[in-house]
Amino acid sequence: PGSIPKMIFSDFKRYFFYIFEATTKLNIISVILLSALLILYTLLIAFLCFGFKRLKTDKLKSALTHHTSFSIIIPFRNEVENLNTLLESLSSLNYPKSHFEIILIDDASTDASVAFIEAFQQQTKVSIIVIENERFSASPKKDALTKGISRAQFEWIITTDADCKVPDLWLQHFDQKIRAEDSKFIAGPVSFFASAGFLNRFQQLDFLSLQGATIGSFGLQQAFMCNGANLAFSKTEFLRLNGYAQTDHLASGDDVFLMQKFIKEIPEKIHYLKTSEALVRTQTQPNWKSLTEQRKRWAAKASVYTSWFAILTSLLVLLGNASLFLVIFYPEIWLLVLLKIAGDFLLIWQTASLFNQKKGLIYFPLVAVIYPIFTVYIALASQFGKFEWKGRVFKK
Repeated sequence: PGSIPKMIFSDFKRYFFYIFEATTKLNIISVILLSALLILYTLLIAFLCFGFKRLKTDKLKSALTHHTSFSIIIPFRNEVENLNTLLESLSSLNYPKSHFEIILIDDASTDASVAFIEAFQQQTKVSIIVIENERFSASPKKDALTKGISRAQFEWIITTDADCKVPDLWLQHFDQKIRAEDSKFIAGPVSFFASAGFLNRFQQLDFLSLQGATIGSFGLQQAFMCNGANLAFSKTEFLRLNGYAQTDHLASGDDVFLMQKFIKEIPEKIHYLKTSEALVRTQTQPNWKSLTEQRKRWAAKASVYTSWFAILTSLLVLLGNASLFLVIFYPEIWLLVLLKIAGDFLLIWQTASLFNQKKGLIYFPLVAVIYPIFTVYIALASQFGKFEWKGRVFKK
């Protein structure tokens, strides 16, 4: 009987060492996996920074003798507060008035947007046309763009949004790019208006990272993002590729999925306009709720990406940010976390330098803490829930 306690103690000791050994092995495996993930993420950002540097900056030549004609297509819905800024900037374009037209597509506005545009038409020499949207798909914006393009009289389509402001030399730069590189699809830079307050600074830095990734991917010849607020393409090619067909069941993605069609057919004709002189500015979201709804709308299309680089980037960004939640349990990876944050800062700094927006970088340390939480939440919510935009509710 005296040996029974010894047997129990021996069994307990073996069990304790078994658990300890298993836990140690699990910790080692976890550290290795997290380290590998952070290293891959950092390498991805490093490649994007390299691609950013590799892509040449476009400079406008002093003498321009030929002009491309543009049809500027702008869908709008309840934008009366923003239309004056947009239309004033379009009227001030440094480009022959005979070489561009403005087509605004009303997507069932319930405010005074149409009345404002009609009043503005009376005081400008610029050609402004207002037409009604015709719904035939699950994407109001794609329907509006399709309607506007069908009315366009010029070969080159250029799109922007109703809450934007375009620069004076906007069309000059697109014209030069088209003729210099025989382009058929050109993505341009987009940024937010500079505004005070942490929420606005958060959005600015977030958007600078997206623009940096966009430019970097073009520099690597693996373009996977663009923004419809500053986009130009050939109408002939748009029609040949059946426009937004096959993707009009998705509420967003009018820009990215159209670019993927162009890349699949004529990849050598796809370019990025890298210059702050063609930078289109847009409004930040007024509160966190509208910001999350906007980002869910953007992220909802990620599950149907066809580009391997887009899929890889999306996964690494999601997992790389999600891994930061585990740092407290695995202090061994702190150095790699700092390396990851340094890579993020470098990409944002490159973009901020190009856009002359380095003042907002002072908020980077605080944004770097909040951003992983925000990113993971948006990624999950966009794939499993609904989102609201412009007073309408959409599914993924």
